[in-house]
Amino acid sequence: MRPSLLPLLVAFAAVVAAATLPAAEASYTPIANTSSLVIEQVANFSVIVYNLSNGKSLAFVSVVRGETERAVGGGTNYRLVILAEKTPRGSKGQFQCIVWGVPGTRSNTWKLLSFKAI
Repeated sequence: MRPSLLPLLVAFAAVVAAATLPAAEASYTPIANTSSLVIEQVANFSVIVYNLSNGKSLAFVSVVRGETERAVGGGTNYRLVILAEKTPRGSKGQFQCIVWGVPGTRSNTWKLLSFKAI
């Protein structure tokens, strides 16, 4: 091996090692005001998308609790527990949803990552 390649190989090895290290786990922060307009819009979005993709008929009622975290690559993850009602005038239940989005952007850039009954 030529001596001029050694620093380049060491630098390459350092980059590969850094790229293979596990990413620091993001942490969720509790939402202080779950009745804010933005949080209620995120929750309502999750119900609408769930209904459309699953042929269901739920109506958003309220946000029970929620948390946010900054998403890798930008945006925000919203983990919400919501109260929804089966329509027409059915039983109410709690659901957990995870939504990714960037506040202030169009709805077609938002994504429903999960939605399940709890």
